[in-house]
Order: sequence, then C-alpha cells, then structure tokens
Amino acid sequence: MNFRIFLITFFLLLSAGAQAQLSSIRLRMEHPDSLVIASHRAAHAVYPENSLASIREAIRLGVDIIEIDVKVSSDGVPFLLHDGTVNRTAVSARGPLETMTAEQIKKVKLKNTDGTESDQYIPTLREALELAKGKVYVDLDLKTEKVQYLVPIVKELGMADQVFFFDSDWNVLDHVRSLMPEAQLMPRAYSTDDIYKIEKRFAPAMVHIDPSFYTNKTMKACRKYGMKTWINSLGGTDGKIAANPDPKLAEQLVTPGAKMVQTDEVAFWVSFRNTANAR
Repeated sequence: MNFRIFLITFFLLLSAGAQAQLSSIRLRMEHPDSLVIASHRAAHAVYPENSLASIREAIRLGVDIIEIDVKVSSDGVPFLLHDGTVNRTAVSARGPLETMTAEQIKKVKLKNTDGTESDQYIPTLREALELAKGKVYVDLDLKTEKVQYLVPIVKELGMADQVFFFDSDWNVLDHVRSLMPEAQLMPRAYSTDDIYKIEKRFAPAMVHIDPSFYTNKTMKACRKYGMKTWINSLGGTDGKIAANPDPKLAEQLVTPGAKMVQTDEVAFWVSFRNTANAR
C-alpha cells in the first residue's frame, strides 16, 4: 500500500468512526429515556473554556453535546465568548468583544486554567462548528441578539440537525426560526406553566428547566409534549461530585426525570451516562 492510499484509508476510517459516534448520540438524543451529557463551555477542566482545545477534549471524553457561548464582533463575525468582556479569559486584551473587529479578536490569546498564557486564541463559531461537525451535538448559548450572523454559518455547514439554539429570551428564538424554520430550539422555562406556553409557541424537542420547579408536575408536562428536559449539574451538584464522585449524587439529580445534564464534571457524568443507559 503506497502512502497516498494509506492516508486516504486512514481518513476514511476516522470519518466512519466519527459518524458512528454521532449516530449513537443521535439515538440517545431521540430516545426519551436515554441520558445525554452536555459539557459546559466545552471541556475546560484543563483547556481554556470555549476554546478549540476544550472542544476536542469534550469530543475525546465522549460527551453528547458541547455547550458554547456565542457573541458577534463589531464587523459581524461570530466568536465564542461567555462574559460581557474578554477581561477574565484573555491574557492581555480588555473590553467588550462586540466593540472589536474580527482581526483584533483573532489575535487574542486565552489564559490556561491556572492563569498562564495558553496556545489557544478566541475561536470563530465557524471554526468551532467545523471541528464538531459529524462528531457531537452543539448547543449554541446565544449571548447576542444578532442571530442573522450565526444562522447562515449553520446552514452553510449543513449542521441544522446537529446544532440547537438556546436562549432565555423567546423573541430571539423566534428570530432564529424566522431565518431558519428547521432550526432546533431549546427555550428556557421559568415555571411549569411556561412548559405549556413553550409547546404552543415552539413545539420544541427539548426545554431548559431550573431546580425551583423540577417537580413531578413539570416532568409530566414535558413527557406529554415529548420534550427532553435539560437540567444543570453546575454549581451545587458538580461541587459535591468534585469532592466525592459518588454515583448516588447523579442519581438524585436525574431521578425526577431530566435526561439532559449540563456539567463541568465531564468525565464523571459520561461514565455515569454509560452505566445508566446500559440498565
């Protein structure tokens, strides 16, 4: 076998493996009783949050979904950033990302988790999606109302079935759907009554809820309308897991019925998912 044929065979095998991984994720996403795990700002225990390295790590760890935050530069290019400014995560740059041009942002280096300079730069949404394509679902946490700059990228990459849009502002999600009728949406609910309103307005396959109304009544409504329910392990539960990785802590969170869990403790929850879904 010559080297060229070897390379072609190697990349075909890689592609087949990635597609098999995505097919397994899709089955879990579509099955109402299968648990799926979302890595918060990708997997940032070692790598900078919302970086390409943290996305690669999340894929390697076997998550179902990467959650990434999206903002738009002053000249209309979507980038990944959570905060209002780059101050916390950038090495030396300061100020709101939205006031910077794409060329300026591309030069901004990110900090490692220990505060030292990393080899990672703030990535564009396109770079992040190209990396995730065919491998993992993507939750776009919209930190911008300028969704007209995001939607065309999802369309161009042919990732409408792999990307979903999250926002607590339902009007923003209305805008997404007006630009992309086939878009997958995940609205945030703030009460059980919101579930009924969300069904009427969006008929989504998934909904984000909070612990304050994570009740049997809420779960019954979600099951009635076929919504997979997203709950956060972030903060309290993740803190307990970090101190004592006991599967009982995970059981307590998912027993009421939520089947989408967002976490910073990625490896633990991926392992728990594998065990839970094998029962």
